[in-house]
Amino acid sequence: MKRQSGMSLISTLILGVVAMAVLVLGLRLVPVYTEYFAVKGAFTKVLSSTDPGAPLSQFRTAFQRFADIDDIKSVDAQTIVVEKDAGKASMHVSYRREVPLFGNAGLYFDFEVSSN
Repeated sequence: MKRQSGMSLISTLILGVVAMAVLVLGLRLVPVYTEYFAVKGAFTKVLSSTDPGAPLSQFRTAFQRFADIDDIKSVDAQTIVVEKDAGKASMHVSYRREVPLFGNAGLYFDFEVSSN
């Protein structure tokens, strides 16, 4: 008699549950990192399109326009630190993003985005 090999029904179900948990976690994390890269891109666009001699409020206004287009909700234009040094502007922001998982469990991500 030939011995059968392979996965049983129970092990297939367990593997399916683990795969679904990883998939759900991945789908919850994609928007967090998408927004992070959108903030970095907005900083780059603002600094390349705004005159370095412009007032600081103009940098914040330009960022708010890009934030509205890219649907950035975690960073407000007023929380951005804009600095000018030797005729060159730089932008920096630190923010926290919470991702609820289930019940009272969730993940926190602390991001620091700088234009340098």
